[in-house]
Amino acid sequence: MDPGRFFFREFVYYPVAAFTAGPVRRHLRELLATERAPREMREQTQYAALIALADHSRRHVPFYASLPPLDDLVSSPLDALLPLPFLTKADLQQSAAMLSSTANLGRLVTKTTGGSTGEPVTLWKTREAWARELAATWRGYDWAGVEVGDLQARFWGVAHTSSGRTRARAIDFVCHRIRIPAFAFAESDLIEYARILNARRPRWFYGYVSMLTEFARFVKSGKAALHYRPACVITTSEVLTAADRILLQDAFGAPVFNEYGCGELGTIAHECPQGRLHLSEENMLVEVFDGDRLCAPGEAGELVVTELNNYAFPLIRYRTGDFGSLSDEPCPCGRTLRRLNEVQGRAYDFIRNRRGQLFHGEFLMYVFEDLRRQGADIRQFQVEQTDYDRFDVRIVPGTAYDAACEGLLRERIRAFVDPQAVVSVSYVEEIPRERSGKLRLIKGLRA
Repeated sequence: MDPGRFFFREFVYYPVAAFTAGPVRRHLRELLATERAPREMREQTQYAALIALADHSRRHVPFYASLPPLDDLVSSPLDALLPLPFLTKADLQQSAAMLSSTANLGRLVTKTTGGSTGEPVTLWKTREAWARELAATWRGYDWAGVEVGDLQARFWGVAHTSSGRTRARAIDFVCHRIRIPAFAFAESDLIEYARILNARRPRWFYGYVSMLTEFARFVKSGKAALHYRPACVITTSEVLTAADRILLQDAFGAPVFNEYGCGELGTIAHECPQGRLHLSEENMLVEVFDGDRLCAPGEAGELVVTELNNYAFPLIRYRTGDFGSLSDEPCPCGRTLRRLNEVQGRAYDFIRNRRGQLFHGEFLMYVFEDLRRQGADIRQFQVEQTDYDRFDVRIVPGTAYDAACEGLLRERIRAFVDPQAVVSVSYVEEIPRERSGKLRLIKGLRA
């Protein structure tokens, strides 16, 4: 056994998780023990959890005071959801106080996310819900052969502020991971990343599809070499295409596993060794809708999720803004967790400058998040690169928006992308979606 894994698992991660969340290890063991249980048993547990959540919400969450009673004669918990109203990101933004439980639920965990649509969302989780979310995440990683404490190379973002970077370093230490910056990378950066990976030999790679594939192409070009093979590559946050999977497997010599989740809900589905995405059904119920019409298995629509464990800020029938389809077909792996066929959405383009540098689209997401933390009332945004040094920024302003944000925005783009960049800012009432239903926040310059 890797002594580093044992140390970080037993003396760092689990003790910290026990303090900040709860019994993550116990929940993980339970999930691994029941993932092959008969579906009927799981549905009974889901229905009991849904009844308890609805009852608590009706009594303690003002937003749900008029929640209709659930039918106890339905054949499944998904059928029981049908009379309940949908919840949107706009509800989270505009009715956060109404969605917060008035019950004393102990110390809570705060989560702030821009979400997949760039709309700012802040919510709270009970420590129990947070522990169950972490456990479901680690179960998904277990399917890929990863254990708590294994050293991870995380192809991810880097905070712009010193306080944000300090917090990220602390989290990286607890989770035993090396952060590979995913925002700006020239050829020299990629060579340095290869050097770090060869020196540290992390057991697994994790991160944005676009960053991992960019690094994979660089490795395959022969400009840098990896002298070892990671145990696996786990992709997240963006659509993983068949071509992406082949590229990653070929470049890194490792199996690729996909993950789907969102900031508000946490982990939703993970890929098993048979290549199927399984839902974290112990923690949530997932429906698919075409508008207000429930989709049949295999039919694509918007993913609507009910989180079963969080009483502090209940998300019942939450419209994620992501599109996909479900399957009721059994999986050859033997796990009885329902399957998510695919997810269609949330792929951010790269930004390119004339010097040949690439900037991950999430880089600009962080810029806007920093502006919001400084008090900028920005409801939504979209950035379109029309030339190497030209950017069109569309902003949906809030009631307290201050146009001084324009100056800060231009400073950030010029500092990190191109000092001569021309940034045009316009104000709109809404950002239109793509025909597919996606809302592309970052539209890079196509080669």
